[in-house]
Amino acid sequence: MKDNFQKQFKNIVYVILGIMLLIVLWEVVSFSTDHLFLPEFFMCLGKTFSLFGNAFTMVSLGYTILRMLISVLISSLLAIVLGILAGYYDPLAHILFPLIIILRTIPTIALVLLLIVYVPNFSYYVVSLVVFPIIYEAVLEGSRNVYSRYENDFLLIGKHHINNITRVVFPLSTGYIFLGLIQGVGLGFKVEIMAEILAQNSRFRGLGPLIQQAYIDVDYLRMMAYVMFVLFLAFIFDAMLRWVSKIVTKHYGISSVKKNMFSR
Repeated sequence: MKDNFQKQFKNIVYVILGIMLLIVLWEVVSFSTDHLFLPEFFMCLGKTFSLFGNAFTMVSLGYTILRMLISVLISSLLAIVLGILAGYYDPLAHILFPLIIILRTIPTIALVLLLIVYVPNFSYYVVSLVVFPIIYEAVLEGSRNVYSRYENDFLLIGKHHINNITRVVFPLSTGYIFLGLIQGVGLGFKVEIMAEILAQNSRFRGLGPLIQQAYIDVDYLRMMAYVMFVLFLAFIFDAMLRWVSKIVTKHYGISSVKKNMFSR
């Protein structure tokens, strides 16, 4: 227990050092460009904290988070189901391979331009299409690793018995699922805000239009404050998902598999 505490403490120290390094780099770039496009860090930080008391900003933030979460949730459910099945049934992985390559390769800006004219609420579709392959490939890798490890054991009750998926493959893939979710949420934030900026619609509520307006007003301090606002949220979501991942993996990971494995 003491060793575990020391390891966690060291990790926290390393994270703090990493944050300090980023602040130093920020300040170096800011001063070297005479604050032309990157404001001084602590001024930007103070402006960011002031946004928490702005009702309009918080409402806009709520719209952005809501759209992002709905998109990530829909794409995650589909990616998890298909990723686990594709890892278990190899022909399905080959069938989905061309689609995954296309979604992973096509520029996000192209998706936006294709959907923005003809699809209402297009940002939901853009975020879902961009996030889907990230989560799918993480889950696919996890389910394939589990299947290869327990392939001989699966034969005891039938190679394609449903218990293999529900009691073994899915629980042991939770770590990979949350890895995909962590990557997907971070990417989802970026894509959602980009889609909001490109929407060019005054009725479109979200942080994207606020960032765009700050840019138009040449108010880089306010623009970077919004960006830093998003970074804070991304850190919070990342920490929450990692915390939930540890709990879920602990309770429904290898221990639950050993207890319930192959029981009818």
